[in-house]
Amino acid sequence: MDYLLKPFPPERLAAALARAGERPYLDRILVREESRIVVLPVDRLDYAEARDDAVLLKAGPEKHLKPQTLSELETALDPHRFVRVHRSYLLNVERLERLELYAKDSRVAILLDGTRLPVSRTGYARLKELL
Repeated sequence: MDYLLKPFPPERLAAALARAGERPYLDRILVREESRIVVLPVDRLDYAEARDDAVLLKAGPEKHLKPQTLSELETALDPHRFVRVHRSYLLNVERLERLELYAKDSRVAILLDGTRLPVSRTGYARLKELL
């Protein structure tokens, strides 16, 4: 029982605290669909859309519905790759082809597959800062 009384080395404590402060981002998203679980790599995700108490995940031609809020998903994803461009949309910037002016103060994001997503003023500012 003497090993329990040894002090924890300060350098190990500092390293452990530093690791605890790191926030790893998701590499994949698990989505339960009926009796199966779909593993969706984050690299394949085009965008996420808020749908009531769930999130619609769009990856290529696939669409998956996951019971989670868009805010929760946003905090779990890398902010250098995913940007909240609208209160209902989280965009993978690697899928962005171009931005177009839609009206005086609003824009639309056009993805590589032609999908059009609304971009709010705040979302445009976030996107501009990242790009």
